[in-house]
Amino acid sequence: MRVSGRLTGSPGPAARADPFRDLRALIETLPVPSAPPTYTQREAALGLALMDLSLRLEHVPRVAEHLTLIDRGHMTRSVSVDVDLHAIAATQRRRIMAPADAGRGTSLWIPVSRYSRSDLAPVVVKDSTGVVVPRFTQRDSNRVTAAAFVRLLSMLIDAHRDVTVRDTVVHKLRHTHQRSRWLIEAAIAELVTAGSLPETGIRTPFDYARVAPADGGPGREVDARAIRDLAFAGIEELWPLDTRLPFAHLLGLACSQFMLVVLLDSAHPRRFLRWDAPLLPAHRPRAPVQRFVQSVLPVNREFVVEYETAIPRSVGAYHLTVEVNEEVSVRRFVMSSDVDDDFVQTLTQDVEMLAEASAGQAPHRKLLELELQGIASRLAEIGRRRLTDLTNYRRYIAERHRSLAATAAGSRAEGMTSDEVVAALGRGDCSVPVLAAFAAHYSADGMRHLARSPLAGVALRPLAAGIRHHQLGHDITTDNDPREHGAHAHWRRPNLDLSPHSTEPVRAVAYLSLADEAPALIESITRVVAGLALVVLGIGTLLTGGVRWLYSAQIAPDSIPQQADAVVAVLLLVPGLLIARLDLPSTHSVLGQLRQFQRSLAIASVVVTTGLAIAAGAVHTDHAITRAFQAGVAVLGLILLCCLLEFVARRARRRSPVPRCARLPRWLSVAAGRPRRPRAPDAVFDARGEV
Repeated sequence: MRVSGRLTGSPGPAARADPFRDLRALIETLPVPSAPPTYTQREAALGLALMDLSLRLEHVPRVAEHLTLIDRGHMTRSVSVDVDLHAIAATQRRRIMAPADAGRGTSLWIPVSRYSRSDLAPVVVKDSTGVVVPRFTQRDSNRVTAAAFVRLLSMLIDAHRDVTVRDTVVHKLRHTHQRSRWLIEAAIAELVTAGSLPETGIRTPFDYARVAPADGGPGREVDARAIRDLAFAGIEELWPLDTRLPFAHLLGLACSQFMLVVLLDSAHPRRFLRWDAPLLPAHRPRAPVQRFVQSVLPVNREFVVEYETAIPRSVGAYHLTVEVNEEVSVRRFVMSSDVDDDFVQTLTQDVEMLAEASAGQAPHRKLLELELQGIASRLAEIGRRRLTDLTNYRRYIAERHRSLAATAAGSRAEGMTSDEVVAALGRGDCSVPVLAAFAAHYSADGMRHLARSPLAGVALRPLAAGIRHHQLGHDITTDNDPREHGAHAHWRRPNLDLSPHSTEPVRAVAYLSLADEAPALIESITRVVAGLALVVLGIGTLLTGGVRWLYSAQIAPDSIPQQADAVVAVLLLVPGLLIARLDLPSTHSVLGQLRQFQRSLAIASVVVTTGLAIAAGAVHTDHAITRAFQAGVAVLGLILLCCLLEFVARRARRRSPVPRCARLPRWLSVAAGRPRRPRAPDAVFDARGEV
């Protein structure tokens, strides 16, 4: 992760809280120390090296995750990584070297991942032979991390411009009022050791006490109040608001995550490691109207899962495998990452700055042409990449359904001239076909004189808005697993990194749509409802002597059954036997969520036949028994119609070309030609805090 410069994208779980707020609370609460923290230079060097390696993970060229959805709210993760010790510099090797044992070679402490402090389950790391690899304890990891931050604080004070200026805050912290510096160091060490989750923050005794404010009189410099005030002033001086973000981001990661550090033998530089990550709980977004519609209407419910993770930018290959119950089918599996988002944001800012410059005094034509050519080359590269993603996605959906193959083949746009492309870009149309045509004309030297084109004027602002709206920095990776109850996506880092100076991880979102495909429960329920309707129709026909009771208002005489017990037994036993053969899983499982509406239909059909059994045993008039059987047949017919509508809805959902997901890039839905309102997922699994 990047610890300096601009932080892009939505903040992850480790960045939602303000660690400086917790740091101030600890400075206000902790006793004023009378001695500095006792950390050795070896611990500080080891902590700095481990933090640097865990943030970059340049020694991990490949990461694979195997996800298993065990129920609607929990998921298991199995992580495997390839470790290459050759990627670690010699200076770093000396710092992370473990004390040598007798008879053994040199061993190195290697960070391979980070996981949230809220995960209390132990992590056991094994190599390719199944042997357990020694791990760094959490206590030792916290201690060296605290030593690293104390060393960082000392380096910041020594490098400050006011460290030699007398009577300044930094000079006092360094030379004359060291207890304030010790208090800051103790607060940082306590914050790193105790941890601070982003959702709750840290709790101090002042949260449970009402302390009277101190009097405004002057106090001595050795008083606790004066020491704390100087520590607060030191924080404001060392980390101003405009430059606080990098250190706050680094401190937030250290407070909310543990480093997973293992001991590896340097004689074997290439290793394969595997471990089972702690159980991942799901977050369920609030969408009551959508949940109600899916439960009571025949809309062929899908169970949608979103999995969010962070991929280290230095990783060359990332594999994501998902496995579900064998009775559940994977209808769609798509993964999107913001690998080019930094590059696209920089491109958008350049276009906006050029638009502002062009709005005022017109720049020289040659300078304007050079700027436009630089923008055009980057825009053409983005167009080529997104065209490759769109082509792969259309091939993927064509393989899923035959009708979608014709849709993908018919969606091929007609060729556009260079003037039409420039006009479309000037309107803010940055769809993939337009960018692909622009890339083609740019490669054919058809965009030589952009300073004379309409793109050089007021069209720059709509162009920047279109680039930002279409989310062109997000790519698409599709499923390549032939199994119906499994999915796999292989993400690869582009050969040409458009953001070489960015070290922030790539944020990825996987969209998983699960369905109850044929042979599904709705087919069995349709046959059950049709059979019950025939049973009720047959009993009514035998009682009335014909079928005129279905459509005639006349009441046939002697419709009361002579042997009511036999009719009641048939209306109760037949539905019970049919329902007992149906597989109605628990609603806590994914399959139970998918079959929730089908369960309602089956229960409704049993309720109808039970009501008719009660009517056959309790009603003693021809009019009442006839009307009861007419109502029963009508309700069963309505239930049968709902079953048929379920088939139609399933076919329509299967033919949907683009998932209705807000986390997928907009250029994908725009390319489909029918952007639809996104729907809230059923479960969101967030693993961004575990890299």
